Amino acid sequence: MINILKKKISLLAIVFFIFFSIQNLSEFNDFGIINIDDNEEIFDLLDNTGNINSSNSTDFFDEELNKVKKFELTKKTSIPALQNSETIENLNLANYSDKQKATDYYHDEKNLNLSLVPVYETMLFSGIPDPKTRPIPEKPIHFKATTITVKNKKSLKTNLSKFLEANEMQIVYERIKDYVDFKIEENIKFLSDNKDKVVEINTFAKNLEQMNLRRNFNDDFVFYFVKAPTDSRVVRKRLKVENSLSKTLKSARIPKEIVNEYLHQLSYTIDFQRDVKNGDTIELLYEANFTKNNSIVGKPMLLYGLMHLHDHKIELFRYKLGNGKVDFFDARGKSIRKYLMRTPVKGARLSSKFGVRKHPILGFSKMHRGVDFAAKRGTPIMAAGDGRITYAGRNGSFGRFVEIKHLNNFKTRYAHLYKYAKGIKKGRVVKQGEIIGYVGTSGRSTGPHLHYEVKYKNRTVNPMKLKSESTLNVEEEDVPNFYANVSLTRERFLATQLQESDTARLYD
Repeated sequence: MINILKKKISLLAIVFFIFFSIQNLSEFNDFGIINIDDNEEIFDLLDNTGNINSSNSTDFFDEELNKVKKFELTKKTSIPALQNSETIENLNLANYSDKQKATDYYHDEKNLNLSLVPVYETMLFSGIPDPKTRPIPEKPIHFKATTITVKNKKSLKTNLSKFLEANEMQIVYERIKDYVDFKIEENIKFLSDNKDKVVEINTFAKNLEQMNLRRNFNDDFVFYFVKAPTDSRVVRKRLKVENSLSKTLKSARIPKEIVNEYLHQLSYTIDFQRDVKNGDTIELLYEANFTKNNSIVGKPMLLYGLMHLHDHKIELFRYKLGNGKVDFFDARGKSIRKYLMRTPVKGARLSSKFGVRKHPILGFSKMHRGVDFAAKRGTPIMAAGDGRITYAGRNGSFGRFVEIKHLNNFKTRYAHLYKYAKGIKKGRVVKQGEIIGYVGTSGRSTGPHLHYEVKYKNRTVNPMKLKSESTLNVEEEDVPNFYANVSLTRERFLATQLQESDTARLYD
């Protein structure tokens, strides 16, 4: 009895396997199954198990196999059409998903590969491309122009609120606040129509650009950049030194960048306290971009400098080497930049010389192994040359102290600092001219100044009498080009109209 039951179960498993196989096969092929009216006979096997015995088991198998033969495969004559489509798509109409854009281009189709689709078909397939930028509207007719000067973001927001409504003002402010150059006079212009409605805004932006805002046909502002309307000029200045070199330069309406560059280059060569006297003259040649109201935009460039001292003169020529590096050289092709700077503080006054002196605090004579430069608290202090910091911290009566070791057995020391520059610590490598700290009065000091020492082979030397070689010279093969540049610069200097300062009357 158990064997017969096992055979019936095995037979049922085979029947079900064949049935589901035929169903799956019909889904992947165009073949169908003949409609069987008596499908229920297959499942009657479960009810007739009691009438089967071991004698007629063979007849049972034959009968069931005949039933399986009814599941024959036949070729389908046709594939019925889909009858459940509720709507018919009209391909002649384009569906606009965004009313602000004249396009039927769907964003989910942007990554489609159309490399194998003919060009004449892609026009219909992809639709009109979505433009990356809006076209600039035509220049409107204006009846009034108002030019103002804003110095900061607060002033910008206040003045915009006077010309625009609240919602427009906020949009315009957020868009232009990081681009306006607040250093320029008359940096914003409003153009209005006959109803005092602003139709265009012109602003001076950074990097010699002008950011404009112009209304389109939807009454919205379109933002775009154009080249700023500036005039490039070469300016020649002559000054007469009175009191100090730095004060003379700063009082002559010369750009700050030019003053700093000139003082920085001279600091390698001269002692501002001992070499420069009242009555000495300075002549500068620089190039800058000017607006219509003579305001300088961008970074001006120093081309040439001439300083007439009481016993000699110093010339600076700007020149670009073959390797692309730009530096200042004298007329013989030697760099103005020396191995060590004589004055590591811009525009400082020499308050105490090298040698034996009466100490201002201790009250007795003592060897002063450096020089003191008096300057305002917080004045930047530069590294006198390339090297590595060997000490940075408190050092007894020197207060905050920095020592730098240079090549060729030189060391420079800086004392009485107010604070250190960011990142200054022992072991760091610094470049010549890099700011290492700020003038202060820490330690044993009577006022803000820098104590500057130079050591050569561990012996203290006078920084003001130190004669160091140039760090960079014009290569031999580049000398002809350099001399041609010197001649051209001198001709340009003489041909430029002189703008003489009130303090310069030496050549009258």
